Amino acid sequence: MKSALEIALERTKDIVPQNDPNELSDEAKSKIREINKEFDVRIAEIEVKASSKARELMQSYSEKELEEILPAVLEQFQAEKDALNAERRDQAEAVRKTDLEKRSAL
Repeated sequence: MKSALEIALERTKDIVPQNDPNELSDEAKSKIREINKEFDVRIAEIEVKASSKARELMQSYSEKELEEILPAVLEQFQAEKDALNAERRDQAEAVRKTDLEKRSAL
């Protein structure tokens, strides 16, 4: 006696997968990879600046003063990082949208 899984596999073995209409072209995937690389570099630069600034502050201020100053500085760097991530998403989405529109016009 065959299991339900075996029966389902037999019924679907001849089904040919169709292209996903939402799948991106190789060109669009490449553009998005480039966007991600660019923003990864820019975000890494921000993280290095934040780390450097934190070390500089640690040398210049007492522990009590740092408790007041450091959170605001780190919040500023996090806001910059968040803005870059939002810009990255916007650029990648623009590439996706353009690619899908281009392919649907064909």
